[in-house]
Amino acid sequence: MYQSIKMKREKSITILFCLLLSFIFIAIFSYTTSPFYFEPSSGDSAVFQIVGKYWSKGSLPYADLWDLKGPIIYFIDCIGYMLTNSATGIFIIQWLCLGITLYIMYSMLRKEFKAQPSCFLLLLPVVSFAANTWGGNCVEEYALPLMALSYMFIYKWLIDVENEKATTHPWKYAFVYGLTFSFCLLTRLTNALGLCAAVAIISIWLMVKGSWKNLGANILAFLAGVAFLIVPFMAYFASKGALYDMWYGTILYNLDYAAASNNDATTIKGIMQLFIHFLDTWMLLLVGILTIIVNNKRRLVGLVWTCVALFSLAWFVRGNAFAHYGVISIPLIAVTFIEAKKLVKCVSKRSTEVVVRRLAACVLSVYFIITLGSCWHTYSLSKSQYIPNNELAETREFMKDVPQSFKTSFVSYNGEIDYYLYDNIKPACRFFSLQDYEASQSPSLQQYLREDFAKSNVKWILVKDGAKFIEPILKEKYHIYKQDKGKGLTLYTLNQM
Repeated sequence: MYQSIKMKREKSITILFCLLLSFIFIAIFSYTTSPFYFEPSSGDSAVFQIVGKYWSKGSLPYADLWDLKGPIIYFIDCIGYMLTNSATGIFIIQWLCLGITLYIMYSMLRKEFKAQPSCFLLLLPVVSFAANTWGGNCVEEYALPLMALSYMFIYKWLIDVENEKATTHPWKYAFVYGLTFSFCLLTRLTNALGLCAAVAIISIWLMVKGSWKNLGANILAFLAGVAFLIVPFMAYFASKGALYDMWYGTILYNLDYAAASNNDATTIKGIMQLFIHFLDTWMLLLVGILTIIVNNKRRLVGLVWTCVALFSLAWFVRGNAFAHYGVISIPLIAVTFIEAKKLVKCVSKRSTEVVVRRLAACVLSVYFIITLGSCWHTYSLSKSQYIPNNELAETREFMKDVPQSFKTSFVSYNGEIDYYLYDNIKPACRFFSLQDYEASQSPSLQQYLREDFAKSNVKWILVKDGAKFIEPILKEKYHIYKQDKGKGLTLYTLNQM
């Protein structure tokens, strides 16, 4: 009876702790949605909010307002705006997502650590989150609860295999893997690469064991998990006649985008950024490889986590290496701590325990210092570059003497996205942000972009630093209303038809 009360008390306190920790870090570092900041530069978050905001008012993603992510991110922002008619609703969803993730990680850590050390270790993933989230409301953070749950199930299954308690794999776990995969497919598919590696190894293990019936059950459960999310979204967009538009924005365009992606990994600065931003994944890779080398009995465990890290890093290194990509690996920090402790125990039996523990403490300290330094750098950069929204102020100054009726038919081309958001302007063309950059990544989008601007007859187009892909349209159908060459701003207005 006393033990039961103690466990419930610990659970309640832990939930409150996780929610408090989540609230503090989301409030400080998710400046694009936090109610404690005023009109910061919001970047991608502004795009997601614009699509979500106007979805809540009846405009359809992709068909009316286009962007290159899956529909779930816009759906989440839509729900946020339906809750509070502002970014505060999104903030609430973020707070709950991170809080749930931290609690799942705590549950994993409690398998190897006591309550107080587990709570202390939770500080590292939230610091890592803060270092990489870059303004918040990124697609990765909403996948974290499902990712954390999937990795917890994989960890539990590996423990059962290690203790010779498992000859099969629970199909219920596979359903969650499928759910997680479909969530990533409907946001950014590459976020699921690490999970896919683990699922592949589990499948091979079942084949080797001859558990074909169980493998079949797992495949069906995985597919059911995938269908659980994908089918409703497909049905919705199909009913609106926009199914192809959804898949083009979610998958087809991104095939071109991924092929064109690159980073400066050949420079010392680029290599350092790849190491620091994705340090959590590098740490898991190190622990996984050492587990394979040091402990023959735990090679399957080491293999699974090594492959999870390698497949994740393959995308991080090959792609644009944006810092927020690393957010997806935050649940793996709990796995790293658990496996590192087991590794220390194993090695300590073979050599001087004091030396091994000091070495482990040294590695942990370096990890903490780098993560904390990266977090501080992110905060300092946001305070100096993004929270004082200078481009928004410049745009407002430039547009102040334009008749206010312009807002009924206006698009910013390559320019300030926040201007739509903070001045309540609905874009009059579905391609409303980063037009030249996004079109440069895909020949098909170049065609769609030109067609859309040619037929939409937007009355006012504010161009920042040129308009490469619609320049002939501007020359044919528009004339310059005003210009500021110093700021690279040119406002075009439609010729009288």
